[in-house]
Amino acid sequence: MLALMATIKRPVVSIVLVNYNSSDFTGPCIQSIREKTKTVDYEIVVVDNNSSPTEQEKLQFIEADKQITFGQSQLNTGFSGGNMLGVQLARADADYYFLLNNDTVLLNDVCDQLSQYMEMHSEVGVCTPQTFKADGSFEPSFTYFPTLGVKLFGHGLMRKLYPDAYPNYKKHYDEPINVPVVTGCAMFIRASVFRQLGGLDTSYFLYCEEEDFCMRIRQAGYKAALVPSAKFVHYAGGSGEQSLLLRKEFYISLFHYYRKYHNWLEQGLLRLFYAIKNGRKVFRNRDFGRVAIFILRGAPMGESLRYKQYGDKN
Repeated sequence: MLALMATIKRPVVSIVLVNYNSSDFTGPCIQSIREKTKTVDYEIVVVDNNSSPTEQEKLQFIEADKQITFGQSQLNTGFSGGNMLGVQLARADADYYFLLNNDTVLLNDVCDQLSQYMEMHSEVGVCTPQTFKADGSFEPSFTYFPTLGVKLFGHGLMRKLYPDAYPNYKKHYDEPINVPVVTGCAMFIRASVFRQLGGLDTSYFLYCEEEDFCMRIRQAGYKAALVPSAKFVHYAGGSGEQSLLLRKEFYISLFHYYRKYHNWLEQGLLRLFYAIKNGRKVFRNRDFGRVAIFILRGAPMGESLRYKQYGDKN
């Protein structure tokens, strides 16, 4: 029996954390991984996405930790680019990549729960644990694809028309369920599928990375799932007030997604929808009018924060 147990290969999980000016979160996240992860063979890869010098100094304890692989990017390459660098630094024999926000804390042996589920469901390419807010309250762990139907008719009607495609994301689930789009802050991905798809699309700087990846998962014949028995806290999950530049960045990513997966007519209708949606708020804040014009111009990717300094006022 002991010989048999010794020959059983434990899943190899490469956990990738991307740090950008948020070093105070990274230490507790790593500590929770070490405390809760008991049964899988795992590694931790931390990528600093060109944080400020002060923030980089806070990461010296990671650089000195021989059990952590550390990567320093000379540019802020965004969510996709930072995670892709982390994957490049990860073990070549990884069975799963766990792309985990550094502003999270694991509440149980998440990697064991998710890897067990994936081992039993070969049709699933990506899954996610159940999210909780810092105060312990429930937070949805999945969302829907940003389709024209959802924007025009709302989630409620689409859920009634197509219940299998639009499960209730506000519901507390006790058993795993297939979902459209998993949360981007905790994506547990089958490594073979990740490699098959060429990883994340690094054209995205911020926003919509999970929608894009889950769409490619679906197109390749795989499914996405929520595994609620695995639980974690996401500290920065709240929706704060966005600056003009971040609003623009959201629409740059969103319309890059639409150009990839929607025809020209749908793109035009969606552009009109979002321009009107923002234009109606112009009396509350003139920035919404600027965003509406930006959308009508096609939300060009050349104006992404990727190419700008954060202090740029344009």
